[in-house]
Amino acid sequence: MREINISIIVVFVVSLFLVSCENDSSVTSKITSAVPPNIVIILADDMGFGDLSINGSGKIKTPAIDQLARTGFNFTQFYASANICSPSRAGLMTGRYPIRTSLGYNVITAGDTHGLPKTEDTLAELALRADYRTMLIGKWHLGRFPEHAPMKHGFETFYGVPHSNDMANFALYSGDNIVEQPVEQSTLTLRYTEKSVSFIDANAKHPFLLFVSHTMPHIPLYASEDFAGKSDAGVYGDVVEELDYSTGKIVAALKRNGIFDNSIIIITSDNGPFFEGATAGLKGGKGSTYEGAYRVPLIISWPAGIANPAVTDAIAMNIDILPTIAEAIESKPAASIIDGRSLLPLLRGAEKSPHEYLYYFNNEDVVGIRNQQWKYLTHTYYRRSIGALEKFDQLDGFKTSYDLLFAANNSGGEEYSMAARQPEIVALLKAEISRARAEFDVHRTRPKDKTFPE
Repeated sequence: MREINISIIVVFVVSLFLVSCENDSSVTSKITSAVPPNIVIILADDMGFGDLSINGSGKIKTPAIDQLARTGFNFTQFYASANICSPSRAGLMTGRYPIRTSLGYNVITAGDTHGLPKTEDTLAELALRADYRTMLIGKWHLGRFPEHAPMKHGFETFYGVPHSNDMANFALYSGDNIVEQPVEQSTLTLRYTEKSVSFIDANAKHPFLLFVSHTMPHIPLYASEDFAGKSDAGVYGDVVEELDYSTGKIVAALKRNGIFDNSIIIITSDNGPFFEGATAGLKGGKGSTYEGAYRVPLIISWPAGIANPAVTDAIAMNIDILPTIAEAIESKPAASIIDGRSLLPLLRGAEKSPHEYLYYFNNEDVVGIRNQQWKYLTHTYYRRSIGALEKFDQLDGFKTSYDLLFAANNSGGEEYSMAARQPEIVALLKAEISRARAEFDVHRTRPKDKTFPE
């Protein structure tokens, strides 16, 4: 009888421990941290914040991504580190504002010889040091081949394209070798998906970093036969719905291999939409200095590591992805200065952003600043508008720049400036922009743009 009682007590104690683990995120984190999480980054090209149905799209259906958002974290105030491709990708890849990497100015074209410096520490190199398998599938756009190929920056294998699909010499590579030119772009997303699934199947028993960098919805737009004409948003919508299908296939492969729960899936875009695409009511798009250029989706799924699924308005930027992964896989970044901050505290229940300020760059110029409540913008475009005049006293009534202060959390956010009613906030943010310009200007590769007022 005593042996039976002892058994009952043991079962009762174990049951209590398991229940407490389910209710205690810190215990859950300690348990899951013993097994390194896999990392899957899915990066769209020129996809707008409003192109996902979870973010308000009524014409594009994205059920696979929506499901990850509902069971993970959906960031509503997340930003690209630049309003165009190459600088933003440099920021994501290094955790540093692009100007620090010498790639802050313009995009890298097919004929350019420069690229991401070998001295920059990347996500892939971070993962390699933690004994991860690494692969990049899709668009690179951080330097030409072979001098600046992904394999020079920590990716063990590569299958994809060197730059944007509207540029010259567009070719499909496997490693350093061209396997197709011209490229049949209508099947690119399908082939990227097949390669992703194969990589997951081959490496399911070993920690891995898989970076899926889609070629589209950057123009020109192509969808495969199964998706052409299926959406309510033209070819653009067809493309995004195929990207969602691709995401679903990747999730299915993780689940089939029993590694979905302990895989960190990150879904975002390199900047806002260009000729087409939705911003969910935000002003502007790719290449502008308004919100629509910078604010992009961010969805993070990690069932084993996220305490409670949530929608958060905490400000964050793609420079935060590297330090987030660094903390998750316990691999220290090599760079002495990392501008990004880990988002793991938010995933584990913290309410405040790790940033006091985020900076908006247009090429190498700091043109705006964001804190949790306000956005101050120094420059917009309209031919030779007030914001573009070198000397404001050339116009009657304007002795300084035209201040644009927006309540950042409004649905549109940039309809009406509150600068005249919030002079103290304007002064605070102007002072911080001046400080930031002094910090970053030492990294310039070109002279200051005189159209940007001090």
